[in-house]
Amino acid sequence: MKWSVSGSRTFFQCPRRWYYETVFANSRAKDPARKEAFILKQLQNVRAWRGKLVDQVISNFIVPKLNRNEVVDLKEALDYAHKLFETQLAFATARRYRDPSIKKSDDETAEDYCALFELEYGGTIDQKMLNMIESEMIASLTNFFNSRLLAQINESHPYLIAQRAVQFPFADVNVQCTPDLIAFFKETEPIIVDWKVEAPKHKEHFIQLGTYAFALSRAKPHKDFPAEWLSTIADPTKVGLTEFQLLRNRELQYSLTEQDLVDVEDYIYKTSSRIQHMFNGNSSARDPTCFPQAKSANACLWCKFKKICWEESSS
Repeated sequence: MKWSVSGSRTFFQCPRRWYYETVFANSRAKDPARKEAFILKQLQNVRAWRGKLVDQVISNFIVPKLNRNEVVDLKEALDYAHKLFETQLAFATARRYRDPSIKKSDDETAEDYCALFELEYGGTIDQKMLNMIESEMIASLTNFFNSRLLAQINESHPYLIAQRAVQFPFADVNVQCTPDLIAFFKETEPIIVDWKVEAPKHKEHFIQLGTYAFALSRAKPHKDFPAEWLSTIADPTKVGLTEFQLLRNRELQYSLTEQDLVDVEDYIYKTSSRIQHMFNGNSSARDPTCFPQAKSANACLWCKFKKICWEESSS
């Protein structure tokens, strides 16, 4: 069974939604409901899409250039972002994600692939909202280009790894985390960076970053992890943590103590145990209705699986 930070948050909001997303959805299943769940799993609201666009520009365009020690130009990055915005919006508007001949993992469609909740359930997105999403994307990327973090990267030329999954076994679950960025510097400690385009005021995401560092220390290193840093990342207290709230232009830096590591491990254990308890020892369960729905009506209103969830609940 898989455990992740985002997955555990979804589980506490609505166990049934977690089950649809983590276990039930399957593009290759013969069951039409499981195929439909896979399609609905791809949906994101426009604000989440804005964050994904920013992340794609940084991960797929900026980071590769930085690793090649190339000059990264803001205008060039914004042009790339605008093109991505237009092609993904067109993809979602045409509902191409419902085309059975298109696979999300295909190289030809991976970058353009986009499925928007508002279009699937409401039909249209207000132009004013689209303008705001694009302007906030531009503001976030501009803040990144003017940041202390990018100045540090340009000065030290670390090896950057974006969106790399790290996983390790823990008790009876497989813990999987995907940090937005891992930066291996030459002379200073490696850092893990998590982008938040928009985060609630005064809310910090320390436990998420702490879990990333914990996972990095337990996981089998990828082949491209610099050998000289393997002993360092084995100790999470020696890894720097940065939360970058891009839209607010706010960088928060953390470090872990031994007690923090105990708290992170306890968090993983308690949440994964609650998830396992829902299965009653049967990890092959395939009936979503065995899992409770969200207690909040607002959670149901914005749930991407409500089409199939409500059908099954009424049948």
